[in-house]
Amino acid sequence: MLSWTKITVYTIFLLFSGCAARYPMGMDEKTWQSLSPQRRAELREKEAMEEAKLKAMREKLRHEERMRELAIEAKKEERLRILYHRAGYGDIVRINISGGCIKAYKTCEPYRPVSILLVRGETKRVKLAMRYGEVELWVRYNETGITIDDDRDLDDFDAAVLLPERWNHGRHYRISLADEYRKGKTTLTGATVFVRYFPTATTTSNCR
Repeated sequence: MLSWTKITVYTIFLLFSGCAARYPMGMDEKTWQSLSPQRRAELREKEAMEEAKLKAMREKLRHEERMRELAIEAKKEERLRILYHRAGYGDIVRINISGGCIKAYKTCEPYRPVSILLVRGETKRVKLAMRYGEVELWVRYNETGITIDDDRDLDDFDAAVLLPERWNHGRHYRISLADEYRKGKTTLTGATVFVRYFPTATTTSNCR
């Protein structure tokens, strides 16, 4: 079985030898021409076998990585399914983000509104799709409230923090998110965020 080092070295070897010559196994023209037809055939077959092995190895590694990703996602989904099933009133919020615009170069582009559910303790990545491109937001719901930002660092000073208040009836907020790379500039401007507690299977009161 080929090691990662051998795979990498051999792959690079093939790439560079492919640029330098058109002969199997990276041979130069003089060496190749000195070989018998039978030896040339053997080398062509050997090279084809090596390439087939490398291709199969790459496919296997891609498949294994995909299986690991799916297993991780499945565990997350199961955890969230249990949390949603056991959630009480106030443990889940619906968040709608709409209006305003996203700064793109010298213009401010509209985006497609989004609506998500968050269980307490959960963070979701949300994509705001524009006509040509998209912007990612990270939204978290925990005991301190709802935090929204355009990067993973939800605890920095450019994040929007919405404190729990009258979410049983729904609440509208206006937010703008600062651009971390341009001081005094914004990424998302004048957006409206609507937050409301989401009814659950264990809801006993709508007036919490």
